[in-house]
Formats: sequence, C-alpha cells, structure tokens
Amino acid sequence: MDKLRTFMMAVEKTNVFVGKMMAYISLVCVAVISFEVIMRYFFSLPTNWGHETMLTLFAMYYVMIAGTAHFYRAHVRVDVVYASRSRRTQAIMDLLTAPFFYLFVLVYIYTSWNFYWSSQMMNAGNTFLGIEIIGENSFTDWGPPLYPVKFLMPFGGVLLLLQGIVWTIRDIYTARTGREFV
Repeated sequence: MDKLRTFMMAVEKTNVFVGKMMAYISLVCVAVISFEVIMRYFFSLPTNWGHETMLTLFAMYYVMIAGTAHFYRAHVRVDVVYASRSRRTQAIMDLLTAPFFYLFVLVYIYTSWNFYWSSQMMNAGNTFLGIEIIGENSFTDWGPPLYPVKFLMPFGGVLLLLQGIVWTIRDIYTARTGREFV
C-alpha cells in the first residue's frame, strides 16, 4: 500500500509542478506578445520570432496542463447531475465514465506520438556546423525546430493518463468504502 501511495503522490506532485511551470510559461507568453505588439504597432518594427515564439509557448502550455487540470478536477462536467450527489456516488459515476476517458487519452497519446515521430524523422535539410540534423523546422525565416514542442503532446498525454489512473484508484476506494483515499 505504501508503494501505491508513493506512486500516487509522485504523479500528483509531478502534475502540480508541471502546472506551476506552465504558469510561468504563460507569463513569458504575455511578455513576448506584449513586446511584439509594442514593436509592431508603436515602432513599425515587427519581429519574425515574436509571434512564432508566443504560439509555440502557448502550444506547450496547452498540451502540458491537462494532467494538472485533471489533478484539480477542473475539466468540464455536468455539474447539474454530479455536484448534488454524495462523494461515493460521484466516485461510481466517475468509474462508469472512466472507459471513455481512457479511450480518449490512449488514442490521443497514440496519434500525437505518430505526429511527433513523423516530425522528428522529417529531413528538412538542416545543418549545424556541417552536420545534417533531421527534424521538422518551421517554415518562417527564423525556422525553429518544431519536433521538441510536438514531443510534449504525447508527454502531456502520459501525464494526463497517469493522473487518470490515480483518480481511478481513489474512486475505486471511495466507491467501495465510502471514504476518501488518503
């Protein structure tokens, strides 16, 4: 039981840590887009990296925050039915809908991994110090690599899956005993 608690705590602490990191990433996004807007509209000097950096950072934020949102149970629910029930009934309802969650997450991880891997294996003709580097790059003048950000899609999916497993364990315990797993 201690190993199970350790696993659950590790998953939850990881998701909370990632969520805190993404909060800082969102602040960086605000700074970058503010800089870009000021340069573009006040000085007529748009940057070729500002908009793309902001999009890349927000993409990272979007795909990495799902596990944190699930930790806080912040995803959309039908609260008209759910909120008025006892915690035990809520746990049973969560267990009944868990197969749909797992189906979605597993399909998401599978497809996003294929999306990342095709980006990673793309030969875009990039070189660094005369060494050919494989991987997809952006088509802009700046041309940053895209595959590291695309890797975060399946990684974020795995964090969401692990958090779902933790909640499923908690829900099974609550459905059986009527008490919270602590």
